[in-house]
Amino acid sequence: MKTNAKNKSAVGKVAIILVVVVAILVAGVAYYLLSSKSGNSTTATLAPEIVHVNMPSGVATNKSLNFLPTSITLVIGVNNSVTWTNVDSAPHTVTATSVPGGASMFNSGNLNSEATFTYTFTVPGTYKYDCTYHFWMSGTVIVKQAP
Repeated sequence: MKTNAKNKSAVGKVAIILVVVVAILVAGVAYYLLSSKSGNSTTATLAPEIVHVNMPSGVATNKSLNFLPTSITLVIGVNNSVTWTNVDSAPHTVTATSVPGGASMFNSGNLNSEATFTYTFTVPGTYKYDCTYHFWMSGTVIVKQAP
């Protein structure tokens, strides 16, 4: 019996050591891929993330609902594209009502159920938008310059 207990204890220790070693290796590889390199070596770059905003089911008839989330903050080059998805049964729009100087207005046009609209923000500042069909639906996008 004592030998079996010692074996289980040894197996448990080996498993813990193995998990720690794998975690260190994964962290090292991630650090290597994400850190900047100088000289002739190449630097791994990650594609910018796309932020998702939904028009939830029932938003066309329930004034307590809105774009989800209603306010987002983006960083140019990191996550400066937004995809809006209409998961409601009614049509909606994503229409800019206010943009910073130098930026273009955007308008999705009619978005039927399950339709999407993607826009990439390139000018820092605050953007306001709404759904032209449902006056209570409005949102804000804050775009910041990457440090």
